[in-house]
Amino acid sequence: MKKTVCPRCGSTNIDWIIPQVWSKWECKDCSYTGPAIEGDDDLIAEIKADWEENKEKYLEEEDMIAQQMESGEDKILDDEMDLEEEDELSEEEMDEKLRELNL
Repeated sequence: MKKTVCPRCGSTNIDWIIPQVWSKWECKDCSYTGPAIEGDDDLIAEIKADWEENKEKYLEEEDMIAQQMESGEDKILDDEMDLEEEDELSEEEMDEKLRELNL
């Protein structure tokens, strides 16, 4: 019999977060958020064994990705600040920049 399970840890202790969005599930055991999968007892046992064996590695990788995303967001915010500063140019400064660009 197929069950809806967490693809990360194999738990069936998952909830559908937003019914309008079928791919948003949350695992109550490992805090995974995303699409769930359907599997039989053999697949569930295989996923659970892999999770127990590699749990620390998976969590470290996730932390690294989250840190990279945060630093990327900081770069985007810095770029937006630069754009805002450019918006504050006087008309003379803007004309000078346009001449430099031959526009």
